Amino acid sequence: MIRLFIESIVKGLVDNPSAVAVQEMPVENSPLYVIQIKVAGSDIARVIGSEGRVFRALRTASNLLAPGHIKEIVVDVA
Repeated sequence: MIRLFIESIVKGLVDNPSAVAVQEMPVENSPLYVIQIKVAGSDIARVIGSEGRVFRALRTASNLLAPGHIKEIVVDVA
């Protein structure tokens, strides 16, 4: 559910939505997981936002949907 939510938000932000890939990776021996977002190199600034505002908003929204289950959100260039 969170993966689909983040994927739809990020695809709406970027110029190249076909390059967006979102993965949930569980943390060993824990109910927590890491969310990895891969975008095209030209779109990374859009996902991070000015002073990280968009990135923080994604993290906040994720934690509202699954409180206490998100350990980390990683944005990666594909």
